[in-house]
Amino acid sequence: MKLLALRCPSCAQALKPQNPEVVVLGCGNCSTAVSLSDTGLDTIALQFAAPAVETFDAWLPLWVFNGRVNITNRQTQGRNKEAQQHSEQLWGYPRRLYVPAWELPTETASQLGGDLVQHQPTFQRTSQPDTFSLVEAVITPDDALKLLEFVVLNVEAARKDWLKELQFSIEAAKPQLWAIPALQAGSGWQMQPALK
Repeated sequence: MKLLALRCPSCAQALKPQNPEVVVLGCGNCSTAVSLSDTGLDTIALQFAAPAVETFDAWLPLWVFNGRVNITNRQTQGRNKEAQQHSEQLWGYPRRLYVPAWELPTETASQLGGDLVQHQPTFQRTSQPDTFSLVEAVITPDDALKLLEFVVLNVEAARKDWLKELQFSIEAAKPQLWAIPALQAGSGWQMQPALK
């Protein structure tokens, strides 16, 4: 077991994560994004999406991969050619793949990731604010890649052709971590990014 001193690598301020599973959090003193791993603490590049609203409550962490889903076998009980064509069109070329990095039930994260994959939003980038409140990320890049499998399954299972069997592989480059402006909505969040 290795004990880590939870201090910001940039300013040495003590870090106080709220979630024991945290992998990325923002320093409350200097606003550096800090990643925590078994090997120690380090700064991590964080891309900021410009907000579509004047005021919002926090920034949500979102992994964005550039990649491709290769479906090798898709069998259904129905004969819905339109659903099959939509599947081929969706996965027929490289695209952005999205995985929420904050704490969410797997089903909710898969649904949200699937919605983003299908809509392919392109966020307007903005510079890092002087201070920001980042919701703690609890999903590592490796776990995000595994969660992408649930995203693909969720998208394909929702089609109206009674999916029976699906085999696929995912090719993905190293992801970027984006901070997405969001409003608190009940116990959840509503993302408010400006889109290109």
